[in-house]
Amino acid sequence: MTYDTAQRMTISLPPDAARYLEQYQRANHLGSRSDAVLKAIQALRTQQLAEEYVALAREHDPERAAFLQGFTDGLEPSDGKEWL
Repeated sequence: MTYDTAQRMTISLPPDAARYLEQYQRANHLGSRSDAVLKAIQALRTQQLAEEYVALAREHDPERAAFLQGFTDGLEPSDGKEWL
């Protein structure tokens, strides 16, 4: 992470969550707790994106599907069946 462009935040966590974060940081050889929190935020974003694609796959809207053809947000191309 580039800390000269990072936004500083102060957070409070329950003791068990703080312990887990520190254990995760050490086990995954992350440089700081900030790096561990960043990985958690990235996981939440990935989960949200997957949930939104599930909702989109359930819509069966041909116009939207045509609009989104080839647009994958960095994900591997898929027909969405693995999310249903």
